[in-house]
Amino acid sequence: MPTQIRPITPDDHDQLKVLLTEAFGTNEGDWEGLRAPGRTRWGAFVDGRLAATINHLEYTSWFRGVEVPTAGVTGVSIAAEYRGQRLLRPLMEELTAHARSRGERIATLFATATGIYRGFGFSRILQVGSVELPVASLGRIRGSLDLRRATDDDQDVLRTIYDTWARRHDGPLTRRGPAHERPDHRFKDLTGTTIIERDGEPRGYLRWKRGPSGDWADSVVEVPELIALDADAMRTALASLASYDSVASRVRLFSAGDVDTMRWILPSNSWTPLADTEPYMLRVLDPSAFDLLPAPPGVTATLPFAVGDDGWVLHVADGEMRVEPDPMAASSGRRLDPGALAVSFAGVLTSSAQREVGLLAGDDRDDALWDLVFTSGRRLATRDSF
Repeated sequence: MPTQIRPITPDDHDQLKVLLTEAFGTNEGDWEGLRAPGRTRWGAFVDGRLAATINHLEYTSWFRGVEVPTAGVTGVSIAAEYRGQRLLRPLMEELTAHARSRGERIATLFATATGIYRGFGFSRILQVGSVELPVASLGRIRGSLDLRRATDDDQDVLRTIYDTWARRHDGPLTRRGPAHERPDHRFKDLTGTTIIERDGEPRGYLRWKRGPSGDWADSVVEVPELIALDADAMRTALASLASYDSVASRVRLFSAGDVDTMRWILPSNSWTPLADTEPYMLRVLDPSAFDLLPAPPGVTATLPFAVGDDGWVLHVADGEMRVEPDPMAASSGRRLDPGALAVSFAGVLTSSAQREVGLLAGDDRDDALWDLVFTSGRRLATRDSF
């Protein structure tokens, strides 16, 4: 059966709607959403029928305080009758070629099955999801800052708070660009957004909505986003949620990574992850992505490595990194799986851990220096899901 890979057009909308509904139980609802700026969708057509699809989003991510052009991969769907026929590979190749042409150095996605994407060079760098806490467990927390309800005039205030938080971490999206112009579905039908202030200076916010149930035992206060820039702001946010104890039994929060600093504030061990947990995976599209990252001050190194049959040399000096192809390095003793590029870029696994999971092999003489260069000490987190 002949297979054609091409961009989705308006004429394909009916087929696309059926395919997305089969895969996700939902669809994007209207054609305007599908052709919105900042996104490009391709389809694999078998004998004229849409058999699989993939979507590219134009994003930028924060890593080490640098904005890194990022290809967001989403909407991967294959019709049941065509699964197992390797249709995802040509779609992924089309997307990554498009991303490279745009200067995007990394690609990220939320995986429903991580094993599928490891074969394309993606590696898990963190995990996000919702957690539930008993509202009563927050009762001993005392807040000391001021609260006020946000208005439409506070969009710049909320943006500044988010930007400040995001720059401190590795992995968050910048939330800028055309792909972010459509409203985030998680913030639909909010009851309100509360800003936390110290002497008039914004120090955090929480977006929240009151659950529909009137019964205390079943009632939930949902908090799809809580950002606190310091401990006082976090305590004040949690204390405000504790005030719902008489009308709601639980609070549901979005946890932005494997290590959630909120847990250092909580007075009890109550922390129940829910089933919506999502692994966030990253792929380095080209080793030159390392050029974007600042190097640790005072470190000078020349580090040869090989990925597949290709040799590379990483030069580290004067706070900068530079990667060059080097055929001689193809026989380097340090051999990286494509997934090792991802976990090194994100600083999520040391060399010894990479060896334990089969991402790194060969000579270990440069392990300590490699770890010094790529272990940033910054927390990995993201607050978006796509």
